[in-house]
Amino acid sequence: QPLSRQTRAAAEELLARAGRDGSFLVRDSESVTGAYALCVLFQKHVHTYRILPDEENFLAVQTSQGVQPKRFKTLPELIQLYLQPNQGLVTTLLLPVEREESAEERDYSGKNTFSRDLPWCDIESRTLLSTFSGPRAPVGNGLSTISHEYLKGSYALDLEAVKQGSSNLPHLNKTLVSSCNLQRMVIIDQHHSIAEISATHALLFYCFPFYIVPFYITQFPFFLSCSVHTVYPQSLIKSQRMPNKLGIVFEKEKDKSQRKDFIFRIRKVELGSVPPPKTLGSWLLSRGLGKTLDEMTVTIPHDIYVFGAQENSVCDKEWVENLRAALKDYTEIDYKPVAVQTLWNIKIVVLVKPEHENRISHVGMSSVKTGIANTLGNKGAVGVSFMFNGTSFGFVNCHLTSGNEKIHRRNQNYLDILRQLSLGDKQLSSFDISLRFTHLFWFGDLNYRLDMDIQEILNYINRKEFEPLLKVDQLNLEREKNKVFLRFAEEEITYPPTYRYERGSRDTYVWQKQKATGMRTNVPSWCDRILWKSYPETHIVCNSYGCTDDIVTSDHSPVFATFEVGVTSQFVSKKGLPKSSEQAYIEFENIEAIVKTASRTKFFIEFYSTCLEEFKKSYENDSQSSDNINFLRVGWSSKQLTTLKPILSDIEYLQDQHLLLTVKSLDGYESYGECVLALKSMIGSTAQQFHTYLSHRGEETGNIRGSMRVRVPSERMGTRERLYGMICVCVCVCVCVCVFNRLVYKCVYELLERRTVMFNDK
Repeated sequence: QPLSRQTRAAAEELLARAGRDGSFLVRDSESVTGAYALCVLFQKHVHTYRILPDEENFLAVQTSQGVQPKRFKTLPELIQLYLQPNQGLVTTLLLPVEREESAEERDYSGKNTFSRDLPWCDIESRTLLSTFSGPRAPVGNGLSTISHEYLKGSYALDLEAVKQGSSNLPHLNKTLVSSCNLQRMVIIDQHHSIAEISATHALLFYCFPFYIVPFYITQFPFFLSCSVHTVYPQSLIKSQRMPNKLGIVFEKEKDKSQRKDFIFRIRKVELGSVPPPKTLGSWLLSRGLGKTLDEMTVTIPHDIYVFGAQENSVCDKEWVENLRAALKDYTEIDYKPVAVQTLWNIKIVVLVKPEHENRISHVGMSSVKTGIANTLGNKGAVGVSFMFNGTSFGFVNCHLTSGNEKIHRRNQNYLDILRQLSLGDKQLSSFDISLRFTHLFWFGDLNYRLDMDIQEILNYINRKEFEPLLKVDQLNLEREKNKVFLRFAEEEITYPPTYRYERGSRDTYVWQKQKATGMRTNVPSWCDRILWKSYPETHIVCNSYGCTDDIVTSDHSPVFATFEVGVTSQFVSKKGLPKSSEQAYIEFENIEAIVKTASRTKFFIEFYSTCLEEFKKSYENDSQSSDNINFLRVGWSSKQLTTLKPILSDIEYLQDQHLLLTVKSLDGYESYGECVLALKSMIGSTAQQFHTYLSHRGEETGNIRGSMRVRVPSERMGTRERLYGMICVCVCVCVCVCVFNRLVYKCVYELLERRTVMFNDK
């Protein structure tokens, strides 16, 4: 089985630990969708071969041009050939290396702990597996004693009845009732309703390598005919035609258009959802605790508002109209909707002043599910991206896994969102979303907690001593280890923990909660956070970061932050297209990269920028060395590097541009690290040095340095008078209601060299 959740770096680490020539594994390709990467260890180096599907879905190892590839229907058939000697690989495949999962990873992926012990051909056994470990706990890490007894004995009787055409499973029904100690099982749908399913129509879990998928037992004969390798879960949805029914949608690998709905009878019961607060004043005005706006700034109407929400059951249309009405009450401006994106009850809304509608373009929206088996949308993220004149913005509102001890799961939630959220320029698909935007804001209920005794936490809060608490904040600790939010920034926290309050007041933290599985402890924590990441040498200042103290409808206090952000105008050259003598050039003298890898392939660099007509590639590196088996030093001299020609040569234009680099291997065309460089400080007649870090899929993978210059001819130097905008961004985060605001101060840098800034009356 290919390791579909395995990153390139992790796969290389597994092979390095195996340490034996001929050790191999197959993982998903990071560069080509639907392709695989065959990784082989030989003489302490990892060699990677791409396995590509053709038009008929046959698989073949990529070969040199002119060499006829050998085609196979399945991956096991292909591997079987290369287990034989002299088949063209660097060495014969000898030892398959399997992924080593921790208990936390198995829990996260939804994989049943005993599923690996069952034979792959025993489809019937896998279909009948039930993982109930206690009341109202349909997904667990093991079987109850009753479930074991069923699989050992009564299972065969039910299976025989099914083979004879029966859809009634009395022995299984009896087992489920005993195991769960209740007559009905419960599922939560995306509208916070309860789907009550009679135990005589049992809900089961089908075990895949990375998923446990719920099945409706009345459709049981269908599952007996399904292959483990071809059925994949997609989503839990409500029927559009029948609002009182809930369905699970599946797709088959060979035919993505095939769908199968399994309908549950549901009875709607309202849970803990509460209506939004009657007034949003403190959010909109950034008033409350912590660092807040001054009295003059707080009265300025914002140009763009982005509202985020978790656990918000209000329908999208009503929610948008509520927000627009609230803004009109405070600003007397009728804001226009730009984008609305929803994943279950996680929402993000973008509203803009009418005068700015034409300045916003390239609007994108996306969502990622990180709930059970990455199939349910009760946890996950929604995102919106757009261009404001010539500046790109990205916004992510997320709700990560809860629970004091679920740090690793939250980290994985973050990485899944970072890698899968489809926002921004599609040409930048080689880069994760943290490098696709001039400014990226990431906010929401991140759910990281404080690792400290509850009484100590309360004592520090009472004394308003937050520094000792921030030292044990899980998010801060994970960021220090470079596990999450690599190179993101966050303003200093000077307000008390925003979770978990008693609803209706802000006097008391309710840190214990009775659940069916027992008493659950939720220590007071800064669950709701706002982070950002901007390109180098861009203007961004955080003016406020705090929480409200008068909105008490939720057990979270809403959080806000305000940023002053630089934006650039769309640039049109006054001189027209340059002559050859007036053409600007981006020239490199040398580049050296240190990448984290056990591979010894050759590398090349791809260059991306909005100032280039298309991406460009260098030649392969002409120097390579290694002082450490896990790191490789690769270098390019000037003759191996491409001279880049910007589409415009004016200095006013070039000083706002950025260049994105990705270091890729020649064998698998996969990226080993990406970075972004600002052209502003590189403009001049002499080469300038640059040095920055490389990252890939949210992890730091090395560093890169070199020498370059942006040569602008004197005819294109200009007067450097420019028109800028300043965006003040206010983000407010809360479960039940979260608000995100952007405030624009229009300003003119009329005398840029003297750093003189003049604001207009607004």
